[in-house]
Amino acid sequence: MTATAERPLAVGPAVSFGTGLLRTTVRGGLWVREPGPLAPAGFHPLAAALPETPPTPGVRLVYGEELPGGARAYRGLSGDESVAGHLLRHGPHPGLYPALHALGRALAALHTAPVPAAARAPRTGSRGRDRLDAWLAGRAPQVWAAQAASVLRERLGAERWHRLRDWSAELAADPAVVVSHGAPGLGSLIAEPDGGEGPVELLTGEDVCLAPWYSDVGWAVGELTELAWQLGGDSAAWQRLVDAVEEGYGRPLGPLRPRVSALRIALHLHDYTAYVGWQPETVERFAGFLGYLTGFGGPTAPGDH
Repeated sequence: MTATAERPLAVGPAVSFGTGLLRTTVRGGLWVREPGPLAPAGFHPLAAALPETPPTPGVRLVYGEELPGGARAYRGLSGDESVAGHLLRHGPHPGLYPALHALGRALAALHTAPVPAAARAPRTGSRGRDRLDAWLAGRAPQVWAAQAASVLRERLGAERWHRLRDWSAELAADPAVVVSHGAPGLGSLIAEPDGGEGPVELLTGEDVCLAPWYSDVGWAVGELTELAWQLGGDSAAWQRLVDAVEEGYGRPLGPLRPRVSALRIALHLHDYTAYVGWQPETVERFAGFLGYLTGFGGPTAPGDH
């Protein structure tokens, strides 16, 4: 039985969805998330994942509580659908601008948290970055993910393939780290369109780590970039949502934007092939888009960030 079945936490029908990497069950204001059966690592322990973060009006970081079996419960949330769900159903709804601005503000506040003493400091680098680095280095344990890397390398060509690897290595080597969310995806952002009465909530703690500031901001921007590419629609509306994240954060990604977006999208290609399934046409499409993103030039020195 799952942790959800072992411990009923709310009334009403439950909706479950997920992949081999992550499973989510939503029941009213309760969200329960747990690593999927193929996840290479569990969530970061909450005991070491509670940095002191200044309050941010209109948005809150929700750490939840640990459940048996490695699951995590987030109670009393204001909605039952993430911003990712809204975007997939409705496209770049202008009413989501406040939520994405709030996401940027929340990340900026988190990044001001003091780094804990060494004994309690989060790990350096997120679980996602571990998966990406292993994949780019040819160490993917799943056969279809390894095959996707082979196709991607062939389609990109040596120069752009090595550029993608260099960007990942540069991020890992940057010593200017802050306390980071680690995976601030739109599926972890709960908000009502048009800035409803409830606060914007960001599920936090599963991937908390030490990383450069642009790793978190680029994760969110990369997801928006991918959704704009996948779903199409009003490009100006998508751009306004990207701008909302950066404006809320208070610092633009600038020339780093295509680079961190490429890393996030490459990770999604890995995760799709490793934990969902093999679709040659999907790999080919991603390879084409990553070829476009990796055409923006070589690495930027960490001091230029």
